[in-house]
Amino acid sequence: MKLIALVLLLAAPATALLPDLLEKLWPEQEGHVFDEVARIPYQDLLNDNSYIDPFLLQSMKKFGFFYVVDDPEYSASHEQSLMKQFYDLDEDTKDELAIRRHTPANKHAYRGYCP
Repeated sequence: MKLIALVLLLAAPATALLPDLLEKLWPEQEGHVFDEVARIPYQDLLNDNSYIDPFLLQSMKKFGFFYVVDDPEYSASHEQSLMKQFYDLDEDTKDELAIRRHTPANKHAYRGYCP
């Protein structure tokens, strides 16, 4: 069930659905699970502002990702279109990009395409 939900996540704009989906998958987590994830303005990444470094580091250590916000060129429909293009590829092409290794010590090892 969780695998199906994560695959569905990739078929829709991930940035919009991720928190709601994860709270449904893991209801034992109370509150807003990802409130602590760093939200870094796009311009601050482009301008190499060093004040964001501790936020990025903490978010990457704890969650393995951070949000990029205020991207003036972001389009959810374009993101969805790119994801659809990927999933419409033949299986052999997608298989070339699949994750092949699993390290049990790394609970985040299955990020990316896993058939």
